[in-house]
This record gives sequence, C-alpha cells and structure tokens, in this order.
Amino acid sequence: MSNGNGIALARFARRYAKPLWPWYAWGFVALAATNLITLEIPQLAKAVINSISNAAGQQRIDPELARIAILIMGLGLLQILIRSLSRILIFWPGRSIEANSRTDSFNHLLRLPQQALLHFGMGDLISRLANDIGQLRVFFAFGLLQVLNLCFLSAFIISRMLTIHVGLTIACIAPLSLMLVITRYAMPKMQEFSRQNQEATGRLTNKVTEAFVNVHVVQQSGAEESFLDRTRSENEAVYESNMRLVFIRNAVFPLMSCLASIGQMTVIFYGGYEAIHHRLSVGDILAFNVYIGFLSFPLTAVGMIVSMYERAKTAVTRLGEIENHAGESSLLSDAPVTHPAGSGPQAILSVRNLNFTYQNLGAPDGPSRFSLNGITFDLPPRARLGIAGPVGSGKTTLLQLLVRLYDPAAGTIFLRGRDILSLDPFELRRTCGMASQTVHLFSDTVENNLRFGIDRPVSQDDIRRAAAEAMILDEIERLPQGFQTEIGEKGIRLSGGQKQRLALARLFLRNFDVMILDDVLSAVDQLTEVHLIKTLEKKGCAIIVASHRPSVLKACDQIIVLESGRIKAAGTWSEIGHLTGASESNVPKESPESGS
Repeated sequence: MSNGNGIALARFARRYAKPLWPWYAWGFVALAATNLITLEIPQLAKAVINSISNAAGQQRIDPELARIAILIMGLGLLQILIRSLSRILIFWPGRSIEANSRTDSFNHLLRLPQQALLHFGMGDLISRLANDIGQLRVFFAFGLLQVLNLCFLSAFIISRMLTIHVGLTIACIAPLSLMLVITRYAMPKMQEFSRQNQEATGRLTNKVTEAFVNVHVVQQSGAEESFLDRTRSENEAVYESNMRLVFIRNAVFPLMSCLASIGQMTVIFYGGYEAIHHRLSVGDILAFNVYIGFLSFPLTAVGMIVSMYERAKTAVTRLGEIENHAGESSLLSDAPVTHPAGSGPQAILSVRNLNFTYQNLGAPDGPSRFSLNGITFDLPPRARLGIAGPVGSGKTTLLQLLVRLYDPAAGTIFLRGRDILSLDPFELRRTCGMASQTVHLFSDTVENNLRFGIDRPVSQDDIRRAAAEAMILDEIERLPQGFQTEIGEKGIRLSGGQKQRLALARLFLRNFDVMILDDVLSAVDQLTEVHLIKTLEKKGCAIIVASHRPSVLKACDQIIVLESGRIKAAGTWSEIGHLTGASESNVPKESPESGS
C-alpha cells in the first residue's frame, strides 16, 4: 500500500512538478548559495576567535578583525536576500501545482457521470479538493525546501567538519544518526494516522455541508440538537486521529532535539579534551558547535518532512480515487445512422425496449430493482409527447436517461438513428435540453443565471424575449436592479413559481432540437400555465413533457402513461385521458382579460 502510494505521488510529481523544473533549478542554486554563505560565516568567526586568542596579553589588535567583521555583516545581508529569493523560487511552484491540480480535479469532477458522483458526498469532495490538495502544495513547497536544506547542509557541513577533526565529526554524528532509526519506525504509524485523519475530515466536512445546504429543514424541524449528535461522532473521530498524530510528533520531535543536544555536548567535552592537548583550537570548537547547531535543525526536521510526505501520499491516493472514475464520453465507437427497427425515418428520438435498474450504490452486489422495463416509443420532429403516471412510476428516470444523466443499455435510445452512447454527452445535451422540477439557480444576477452555459453571443433583446416567453419579464423588471438583481443562493429571493419560470427562460434562450421538461409547471398558477402551454406549442422543436397537469397533457400530440416502470397505455388525450389520473374538467380556462 505504501509503495503504491509512493508510485502515485511520483506520477503526480511527473505531471505537475516536472514542467516547473526551471523554478526548482534556480531555487536549488539560490539555496546552495545560501548554505555556502551560511557555512562561511562560522569560518570567519573561527578566524576572529583565533585572532583574539593569539593576541591575548598583547597590547595590539589585529587590523584584519575589522575587515572580517565587515565581511561577516555583508555576508549576513547577502544571505537574507538570497534566502528570500530561494523561497520565492521554490514556494511559487507549490502554489502553481496546487492551482493546476485543483483545476484539473474540478474539471474532471464536472465530467463524471452521476453514478460516480454518488460514491462521494459533497463535503468529502470539498475536503479532497481543498485539504488534500493543500497537503500536496505544502509538500512540494515547504517540504521540498526542507529536503534540499537537509541534503545541502548535511553534505556541506559534514565535509567541513571532517576537514577540522575526523574523530570529533564521527562522535557528533553518531547520536544524530539515531534519528533515521526513529523515523523508520515512526513512518508507518504516521502514514496510517494521516490517512485516518484525512478520511475523518472528509466525513465531517460532508456532515457540515449537509447541515448548511439543508439548514432550513434542520431549523423547521427543530432538529439542531439531533444534527449535533449526528456530527459529534465524526468530530470526535477527527479529534482522535489528530491527537494520535500529535502524540507521534510530540514523541519524535523532542527526542530528535535531544539527540542534537547530545551532539553539541559531545563537541564541548570531546572537543575541549582535544583543545587541552593542543589538537584543536578554541576557534575550531566554536566553528564545530555552530556547525552542529546548523545541522541539528534540518535533521530535527526529518520528522516534519516524513509527516508531510505521508500526508502527501495519502492525499494523492484520495485524489486518485476521483481520477479512477472515467469521465463521460461516447461509450461506443462511431456507429452508422441506422433507424431502429419499427421506427420511421422521420423519428428524431426513438426508444426501443428500454430497461434500467438502479443498483444499491453503497453495496454494488446488493439487491436491485427495475425502474423501467420494456419502454418503447418514437418522437417525430416538432411533436409533443406527454408522459403521465403516479409518483414513482419512472417518469424522471426515463427523462434522465434520454440525456444520459444515467447511461442506458446499448441499442435502446437513438437520436436521429444513432445510439446516444455513440454521441458525446455534451453534444447530446446541446441537442436535447432538459429542465427539471427541482430548479437549480446560482448565487448570481438574474441575467447571469439566464446566460449560464451559453457559448455564443446573446443580446439583451434575446434575454428579454426569453423572459417574456416564460412569463417572468414583468416580475424581473419589478426587482430592485432588474436583470442585475442578485437572487441569492439557490434563488432564495424568488418564489417557487418564479424559479421554475426563470429555468424555462434559460431553456428558451437556447436552440434545442428536443426540449425535455420534467413537471416544470407544477408551481405556477393556472392562468400562467395557459400562456406557457401556448408558448411551448409555438416552439419549433420536439417536446417531451412529464406532468400531472391535465392542461399540459391535453396540449400533447401523444401521451404515455407509466405505471411501475412500464407503459400502461399510449394514445391521445381523448383516448387515454381518463387513465392519467386527471379529468378534463380540471383544465384551466383562459380568462377574457388575459389576452393571447
């Protein structure tokens, strides 16, 4: 598992970090220069101490001391500048990796079929795109900086120490090498606790997001305490996994600091002994002690590096779970245009013996049920097809299959004679537009909600025409800023009927060959419904509308009545109107004042 995570992290690095190698290369150079300057300062300090020691008892001060002091200050200022530059050069790629990977993951999520998205909760997806990618940014910026620091300082410092005294160098490094042993045993625990913590954070974010999205339901039901109880266990799981990580860190980091202190004590005792026997100078001991101080921090940071590395491996694995789901695409090779058996060449949309089963997504091998069974019909161009039936009969499922929100079986749904599985889903949805009963609006202006998803220039006159056709233009103009009014999250400032009509206007603003409406007139009054039906009758496209309203069904050329996922009856309103559950007496009549 750990090896697989490491391979995934290497693959991620090749994809996102490798193209930024010039930044890392110049950062490498700047960091090397910084460390060389850092290591040169103790040599100058050694020269100062030795000069002062040699001048002890003499009345004169070596004139070189002033020059050395100025040189030390100059190197210190230069070190500040180059160190800042090295951090800019290494940290910027980390931010770039974060932005690019987050954009790619988000784009991939938008292209996943609904079956795949149902495997993840909204909060868990947010956690993966925010927290997990943030962990990768930390590793490829600060973590990589610490790795380079460790490599540079270890190589440079040990080589300098060896030139001063080999025995003292070995004696100092011996306790520090125990850090590697400690890290070897701490790594598996840190990886496991990191994984538990990130998964628990995803589950908690999921619960919190649910609460915010459905806050009106929670408040209306007086269920605040109940919801707190539901999130308490997830919150405790985050706390417990975090505390395990904290325990490991607090056990490892102080121990590493202790080993560094043992190294410094070795310098004082062993180095002092060597100085007494004139095998080392006082300046050598000072330089040695400064070198050990420089070396102790990167070696102490080994634990920090390991922690960041384990979190990055866990993060890239969790992102890989999203990447492993294939995005929507044409599932069949290009198929020739052949009209399905039993349909005429004039049919724009044909359905043949369509069966569809919802699997229990939480347990794919568990029980399933048929939602649709043996559905067959044709839709000629410019025709209006009504779909009726009781709740749970399969109306919405059928409409979602027509636009591939769920994938049907091959050879069951055809658009202009081609299996829709051979078509790109985005092109299919540009041909077949759908508006659902549950309206989804964005926290933006009215105009931007209408323009949403349109990739062609749209004039203000076009927007006003679509709003007028949807019978909402007057109400928009009465809003405080008209079309520039912010409607709030999910259109909270609009009524249910206004939301539905705004969604219809958004649909009218596009040019579809087939318009699919899922009970979109359920929240409008009867008089508005009459006008909207007349608007739909004038549209030059084919229309499929699922509805319980008799007035809507009466305006259709053909009606299909579904029951338990099967077609119970098919015909015109006069033939099967009595089977739709609505009587003709309920059809709203247009008042004389309403106009045409």
